[in-house]
Formats: sequence, C-alpha cells, structure tokens
Amino acid sequence: MNEREGVRGRLEVAAAAGVGSIVIVGLLGAIAAWVHGSSVSNGMAYAYYVVGCIALLVGGSAGAFAPPSGRARRRWTSDGAFAAPSILFGAVLIGLGVLLDVTNPF
Repeated sequence: MNEREGVRGRLEVAAAAGVGSIVIVGLLGAIAAWVHGSSVSNGMAYAYYVVGCIALLVGGSAGAFAPPSGRARRRWTSDGAFAAPSILFGAVLIGLGVLLDVTNPF
C-alpha cells in the first residue's frame, strides 16, 4: 500500500466517524424529544447545538483560539492535533441545527 492509499483510507475512516457521530447525535436528540413529547426537529436541533458548541469549545481550547494565560507573551498557535477537525465538526453540527430549526421537517 502506498502513501496515497493510506491517506485515502484515513480520510474515509474520519468521514465515516463524522457521519456516524452526526447520526447518533440526531437520534439521541430525536429520542429525547419524543420521550418528552416535543417536536422531533427541535430536539435534534438542540442536540446538534449542544454537541456542536462543546466541539467548538474543545477545539478552541486545544490551541486554535485559546488566549495566552499568565504574564508570558506568546504567539497564538494551533498546537492541538484535534483543533481544526473539532472546530469544523462543531460548525457542521451547529449548521445542521440551524437548518433543522429553519425548515422544521419533522
């Protein structure tokens, strides 16, 4: 297996994990809304909002947007390996929540 196939395989695994996570979060939100007797679309949207915000906070605290602490002056750098994917995943989840809120398909 060459390097290009290895990168493609890792991207496929990451995409499958992302889609699987989106489906699981949506299902948990739908089940919670159904149990409480509220709109399934709103339950899914709230679940996407909450998990998306958590992902943004985790990605931001990994170094991408974390301000320097203490007196030492240092440059803001993205040291965390999960910063960009976590921020992207959080933005996608929040976008899905907005889409569900606006369209209200269920």
